[in-house]
Amino acid sequence: MTYPLPQRISAVVFDVGNTLHHIDHAYIAATIEQHGVPATEHQVAVAEYRAKAAVDEHFRASTGGVDAGRHVAYFETLLATLDVPENMFASITGALQAENQRRSLWRVMRPDTPDVLAELRRRGFTLAVVSNADGRVPTDLAAGGIAKHFTTIVDSHLVGVEKPDARIFQIALGACATPASHAIYIGDIYEIDILGARNAGMTGVLLDPLGRYAPVDCLRITTLSRLLELLPGAA
Repeated sequence: MTYPLPQRISAVVFDVGNTLHHIDHAYIAATIEQHGVPATEHQVAVAEYRAKAAVDEHFRASTGGVDAGRHVAYFETLLATLDVPENMFASITGALQAENQRRSLWRVMRPDTPDVLAELRRRGFTLAVVSNADGRVPTDLAAGGIAKHFTTIVDSHLVGVEKPDARIFQIALGACATPASHAIYIGDIYEIDILGARNAGMTGVLLDPLGRYAPVDCLRITTLSRLLELLPGAA
């Protein structure tokens, strides 16, 4: 089944975690290995799909909660998928949480990301960010050299509302002066990103780098560069 984009698109809005900045799979693998359990960067990347599925299941059960409170469960699901003994969970998740507090674990930017953003702007699109985060997103994007591409950067901690609540998307749309029907949202978790955007009247596009996401009713891309094939110019 194909999922067409709107005929008119003038704004492209991005998630941050696992979209613009990806989780540091290598660091997580190294942390697990420090506890005596073999793990590779690729194994962690694959295991993260189970953690995303658990988030989707959580939201389908209408027990979404606050984003920060989901981190431990996310990491624990990832560890369980990697067959890490349960008695090591607390130590490993504690180490990951401490590192995430020191410097966000969602900190790996794909090499082509800056060029994709620059080209989308050159083609006339207004770009924005909507992220469930802890207040550090504007600074982190600036440190990575890509904040300049966005008309607005909406960090849930700073505005007091989180995805999938439609209001956080509406804040970005208002700043971009763009109707929801003319905007698309790129994110990596269906229940939070795709349905959240859809609730706000936007079209969601799922970033699925390994092609392992469960069947969902939306367009998928494996890289952000795919957007350059899908979006020849703003309308």
